[in-house]
Amino acid sequence: MVSNYKLINVGEHATPVIVIDDFLPDAQSMVDVIAQSHRFEKKTDDFYPGVRSHAPDAYVAHLHRTLPALFAELNGALVDSSKPQLAMAQLSVANQHPSQLSPIQCIPHIDTQRDNEWALVHYLFCAPLGGTAFYRHKETGLERVNASQYHHYFSTLKRQATSVGLPAKAYINGDTAMFKQIACVEAQFNRALLYPANLLHSGCLPNDIDQTASHGRHLDIKYARLTANASILFD
Repeated sequence: MVSNYKLINVGEHATPVIVIDDFLPDAQSMVDVIAQSHRFEKKTDDFYPGVRSHAPDAYVAHLHRTLPALFAELNGALVDSSKPQLAMAQLSVANQHPSQLSPIQCIPHIDTQRDNEWALVHYLFCAPLGGTAFYRHKETGLERVNASQYHHYFSTLKRQATSVGLPAKAYINGDTAMFKQIACVEAQFNRALLYPANLLHSGCLPNDIDQTASHGRHLDIKYARLTANASILFD
């Protein structure tokens, strides 16, 4: 049962975000298992600036137990349904050098255009490798981007690539010419964050992330920005 959590509201529309501390009992044991037995690889079908692996079965079971109870306790205050469905769970390590980032990786993003999907990020690192920030697109005023807004939003981004210019090859960490940071949640070991998946967001990654996350060709989980990530759908 999740008990150590707080609800915060971000942006002009007071979008709910849930911050949960001590999310997983004995999280360090899971990190040790991941370090010993999980292989991380770059996926070619997403823009994540790092490598991925599968989530442990016991962790997926933990999500199935805790998330429905949490949303039921919130009693429909956040979503229309109290029956969340776990659509995806995986492990991630951000370690891509900023010089290798594409422009789309240097600005905030959304995970979906759906209003009925939430995202979870669970911090499994102790080093100061950054939490998660949320943003407003200045010209459109959008903080969340749904299917009806996406075409206009994306067209505006394409135009701004010329009128404003491409973003610097760096992880975004605050206000820019195009985006206003509206909230930032600091990372803490075993802290989880739940938020609507179409809320503009970005990890607050340091721009020497590759040097802190790996040593040579060997990925050392002890130094990595290891997170667990999940997608939750509501009917």
